[in-house]
Amino acid sequence: MEQTTAQTWNLTSLYAGTSRSEELKAFLKDLQNTLEQAAGQLQNYRGMDVRDNDALLEIIDQFQYALLAWEQLDDFAICAYAENVADQAAIALMDESAVLKAKLASLQIELDQVFAEFTEAEWQMFTASGRIEASSFYLNERRRMVKDRLPAELERMISALSVNGLSGWEQQHELTLTKLRVPIEVDGELQHVSIGQALNEAVNGKDRASRKRAAEAVAETCEAQAETVAAILNRVAGSRLAIYEQRGWDNKLKEMLEHNRIQEASIDAMLTAIDANKDLYRAYIERKLKVAGQDPASWFDLESPAFSLSDKVDFATAKIVIRKQFHQFSDKLGNFADRAFEQDWIEAENRPGKAEGGFCASMPLAKESRIFLTYRETYQDLITLAHELGHAYHNHIIHDEPALAQQKGTSVAETASTFMENLVLDAVIEQTADENERLAMLEMKIRDGLKYVVSVPNMFRFERKFYDQRAEGMISAAQIKKMIAEVENEIYGGLVEELALHKWMFIGHFYDAEKAFYNIPYTIGYLFSNGVYEQAKQQPGGFPERYDALLRDSGKMTVEQLGEHYLGADITQVAFWQDAQKSLSSAIEEYLELTEKY
Repeated sequence: MEQTTAQTWNLTSLYAGTSRSEELKAFLKDLQNTLEQAAGQLQNYRGMDVRDNDALLEIIDQFQYALLAWEQLDDFAICAYAENVADQAAIALMDESAVLKAKLASLQIELDQVFAEFTEAEWQMFTASGRIEASSFYLNERRRMVKDRLPAELERMISALSVNGLSGWEQQHELTLTKLRVPIEVDGELQHVSIGQALNEAVNGKDRASRKRAAEAVAETCEAQAETVAAILNRVAGSRLAIYEQRGWDNKLKEMLEHNRIQEASIDAMLTAIDANKDLYRAYIERKLKVAGQDPASWFDLESPAFSLSDKVDFATAKIVIRKQFHQFSDKLGNFADRAFEQDWIEAENRPGKAEGGFCASMPLAKESRIFLTYRETYQDLITLAHELGHAYHNHIIHDEPALAQQKGTSVAETASTFMENLVLDAVIEQTADENERLAMLEMKIRDGLKYVVSVPNMFRFERKFYDQRAEGMISAAQIKKMIAEVENEIYGGLVEELALHKWMFIGHFYDAEKAFYNIPYTIGYLFSNGVYEQAKQQPGGFPERYDALLRDSGKMTVEQLGEHYLGADITQVAFWQDAQKSLSSAIEEYLELTEKY
């Protein structure tokens, strides 16, 4: 009989004592010293009359170590907090990590300036050095980027001012949202809950009447704070636009394109391909609402399932299902999953005091990962677990690369996670003979897919409209709601009578200080991964090896280069993104066929 794997992770194998670890304190001190030493050496280097490449290589080595050390420290602090949100030592550790991050960013700015000072011939010779050849993509990228930015002292000033500017507004949004309390009825008792809890009740409540009451309470609570949050969104966009103006940037998407290492032509092709399937997506929404008897329908009916799963799936079963599918794909992937379960990398226990949500934390110096979720014995939890194990496998592949070759774009970061999601969910659907259960599984797959091909692109289109108009002046809450309605009616018009006109208030991605237009990377990642998945089904021979190589090079290539090199695809063309929707389209077509009789 197979031994049951623990549902709590082991953090003490990394640092005994967790957030209060003496070893961790020493590690933090070592990181501080490394950053100070590197900054001092860089100052000395810049004062030299003759460039000393060996000295610069040593500074880059220190920077790479500091980058990995900070990532491990920061992710460990997040893990310590997530397992116990009352851990004050973990909260303090996150604050210390933020300070070190600022120092790391300052060192990066100085290094970027040094890279820009090389002549082209000198730079080619320097990056050909065996010590940094594997990191040359990242270094070339930074050298190009610095030429599009202001002098170092002005970029440092922008960074410093953002504490009370762009970053300050992001924090103000978080604070405002955290304070919001929505009055809803829970088990016959009036409670004042967070916006997240209220939204969950609106979408997943026990019956439509309770969901409608929760949705109305959300709308009423949001409306009372709409002008305040609109002012914050205006300041976030205004701050970002002011920075772009100072840098002389005309394209508002420039920063997002850089972060995601993708061309605007590829995004345009992706959106065109999505629009080509709009009628199919509308057909699914209409059918699902009819089957559920939701007429007239509202926004809170869109994700509510028409079919439900009768059985729960315990953690031991989830482990068996995931391991089986991972091993069928490749021994390397399966053995990795075995290690993650056996070495207690996964925190899944359903208990009070934990943070909400799920994530995968990278420990690059230890060459390990940790996975966090709350497993409530649903199939959605099983798929979430497979998703996070995908992130961990991606980490496993790139942990052998130099630090600078591990830095991947936001969109590509979703490649392995979405791939594993498809791998497991499609297998579960295929093995489900009961029609009702199969329809419930299909709904789960389709619901998740529509988030990426409908909801997220809609928010991207709204955001582009907002930034265009914000360049002309402040925008009121009423105008923002009108923009949301215009975009949402493109897909939901005639299907629902009420739209979620306040969603701009509680989607945190609009307010992110570091990542501009942070919604759309998830659509890029989802569809790029689905494109990879289609190739795995069509050309299985030798694919696992190519797949690992693609993950390994995710920090060394643009999305276009990855597509061309490993998939033989031109992602600036609509055809790639059309194929990438096949898995979702097939699920919808099967759903429409099976529900015709309803």
